[in-house]
Amino acid sequence: MSSEESKIVFKHQENLVKTFFSITDESIGMKHFRYTNDDYFSADESIKSCGETSPIVADGIYAQWVTTENSDPNKRILYLHGGGYAIGTIRGYLSLSSHIAKATGCSVLVIDYSLAPENKFPAAINDAKKAFKWMLENGPSGNTSCEKSFISGDSAGGGLAIGVTLALKDDNSDLPNAVIPLSPWAELDPVSESYKTNVELDPYISKDAIAAFKDLYINDELDIKNPYASPVYGNFDGFPPMLIHVGGREVLIDDSKKIAKKAKEAGCNVSIEVWDDMVHVFHGYAPFLPEANEALRAIGEFIADK
Repeated sequence: MSSEESKIVFKHQENLVKTFFSITDESIGMKHFRYTNDDYFSADESIKSCGETSPIVADGIYAQWVTTENSDPNKRILYLHGGGYAIGTIRGYLSLSSHIAKATGCSVLVIDYSLAPENKFPAAINDAKKAFKWMLENGPSGNTSCEKSFISGDSAGGGLAIGVTLALKDDNSDLPNAVIPLSPWAELDPVSESYKTNVELDPYISKDAIAAFKDLYINDELDIKNPYASPVYGNFDGFPPMLIHVGGREVLIDDSKKIAKKAKEAGCNVSIEVWDDMVHVFHGYAPFLPEANEALRAIGEFIADK
């Protein structure tokens, strides 16, 4: 049985979709989408940052370190925000990233990676790769090597977290200790059965929206099956341990299941947790949503021994 707070979150997402489509002028549509998306987690006034932020330039990429009182400067998470590769900002993710920092005891680096349609695939992959390599040698306290590193992200950022780790692996680069995708968009083409089975349950994501953001992100139809863009086509041999979280209401739930299945078949230590009756990236509604707090604790427990 989901919490009473989850009903408020559900209604908030429904209202946000209405706001998204309240302006039909395509010439300013993307500006409106980007502005509106910063309110994605604003379901209650209690949802705000619980940490401190400091701006930084990570190998030419604007970023923010997000830390809390218990953050270890030598344990670092690269966090990649969601938004269909076309919207989403650091500002809109300061609350979620701070609660991740608090739950894990890590310092979190949130980056302003290149967005489509101005910067199409593989720009986001290239930015994430540069930022991760920079993070290995630079922390919130200065130029120091980290003891443990992780990559996490949600929605498109969750797919990006998997995709950039595949890219790092293929380059024989240093890999994170673990990867934590939240509600990942891991298959660009919206062909999974869950787009039908959960169509009435998901208040926010739709098949048409996924198709539209896919077209914004890629230059060439061949990129649809590029494993860095659609990690469901990736080779997971030698992939780090992975924890996948997804809400039971999501039309994207099959993306998580496909990734988990493929990674397990390759011998990857992967866990997938489906949170009953939860919506897309429900973690960001902490501390208001009890299920979000529980999920964040689970992430902290997962990386504790990695």
